[in-house]
Amino acid sequence: MPTTPLFPLPEGLEMTSISETSEELLVHVISHRSSSPCPQCSTPSSSIHSYYSRRPRDLPCAGRPIRLVLSVKKFFCRVPDCPRKIFTERLPDLIEVSSRLTKRLRTAVQEIGFATCGKGGERLSDKLGMRTSDATVLWSLFLVPVPEVGQVRVVGVDDWSWRRGKRFGSILVNLETHKIIDLLADREAESVQRWMAAHPEIEVVCRDRGGVYIDGATLGAPQATQVADRWHILSNLGDAVEEFLIRAHIRLEEPAVGPRAPQETRNLPLSSFSATPACQRKSQARLLRKWKLYQRVQELHAAGMSLRKIGEELGLARNTVRKYFRQAPDPPLPTPRPLRASQLDPYEDYLLQRWSQGERNAAQLHREISERGYPGSKSMVKAYVGHLRTTTADGSPPRSRKERAKSVSPRALRWLLAHKREELEKDDQARLDQLLNLSPEVQTVYALLQAFLSMVRERKHQDLRSWMEQAIRSKIAELGSFVTGIERDYDAVHAALRLPWSQGITEGKVNKLKTLKRVMYGRAGFALLRQRLLHDA
Repeated sequence: MPTTPLFPLPEGLEMTSISETSEELLVHVISHRSSSPCPQCSTPSSSIHSYYSRRPRDLPCAGRPIRLVLSVKKFFCRVPDCPRKIFTERLPDLIEVSSRLTKRLRTAVQEIGFATCGKGGERLSDKLGMRTSDATVLWSLFLVPVPEVGQVRVVGVDDWSWRRGKRFGSILVNLETHKIIDLLADREAESVQRWMAAHPEIEVVCRDRGGVYIDGATLGAPQATQVADRWHILSNLGDAVEEFLIRAHIRLEEPAVGPRAPQETRNLPLSSFSATPACQRKSQARLLRKWKLYQRVQELHAAGMSLRKIGEELGLARNTVRKYFRQAPDPPLPTPRPLRASQLDPYEDYLLQRWSQGERNAAQLHREISERGYPGSKSMVKAYVGHLRTTTADGSPPRSRKERAKSVSPRALRWLLAHKREELEKDDQARLDQLLNLSPEVQTVYALLQAFLSMVRERKHQDLRSWMEQAIRSKIAELGSFVTGIERDYDAVHAALRLPWSQGITEGKVNKLKTLKRVMYGRAGFALLRQRLLHDA
């Protein structure tokens, strides 16, 4: 039976017959090759020892699984010095040695594995007539050779987490080709140093501002220009602004109809409420723990202990110890947090309407909203009514949770200060004007923040030093701390304003890595994850 285009076979192989079982089609193929090279010494031999049969699976036809019944030969190796005396006939263009799948079926299984996962690949291949187990799908991926790194001129490096806060790895990306070039199993400066030392052609290293990658790039690629990521720089500045707003107790009410003194507005209390007395006690206990840690940090530092040793002694992160140390002589204050979603949110407008009509009975209000579908408890309604009584005792109108969250969140005020005035809505422009009227310090922070954002957008790297001097002269501690951080990494920050490279591409690849890791469920070991990621890069 000659070879047909529907079932191509390599030269020297002939299809003799086709039979059928209840599960698959059997295609009988015989080899007419008179000789085969010895796998040990590569000397061709035509001395036939015997015949044997192989039964590998092949690509399906019309949804029916196909199994080949290969009739091949064994040969004698006649080279006296060759340790191999008998060898089997090799068919490198059809099937690998000892493989149970033909090359074309193996390639199809690998593509399914790269596109899906173990169990998903098993289900898909079964529907396509391939009947492959999840272990075969995953193991087939290791047979694909890892692409070579090649010459890389601009590399981006970032971390990714196996388990958040516990175990990390490192990812390296060629920023010119947008390809992932390697994956490291840890986040250690030594690993990054070794990798970069093996690639002396690197000219630019784009990284975040973490010490691990600073040390790794400095020691492994001293010839390269390091570029700090602009997003991380702006995030650090935003954090400094938010810390200033918290420290200065900046509060912002909704724009009032009549004028209000700036100091009166600034000193308004937080207009939020805890749902139950238990929540209130938890908040007080949390604040008490902070005060005790603050006092202990001050005592240990006064005794001559370094911040690093204090962190080890108290089990605190170094940044937390530094924050408590810098707050002296003021103890830590409660951090305003955005209000979380509540079961009362869909019914708050109704409650405020009934409140304006004079209803003050919490039990009655609970019965009314329960008839409207409220699934929560009466204690939540009682806490909310108590909050309304407190905040409206001076005749002020009640405000919704959405309004309170918007007015008290330092993150919302940070967002307001960071945006261009012309891009804001009219209401937000009015809130910005109200915020800037609170104190000269807020105006200074706003001016410096907008100047830095403009400098980054327009890449005015020559203005960086003068901006840092202005921030120091402002006497605002949080901006001074930000400038100190820039000073430690000045060359990389200056390069970030001068060069076009950033971590955007690398962050996108980290997102892809996380997606693949989740798709692979518990089978995402490092070797398999690296294989998939480098192939899909």
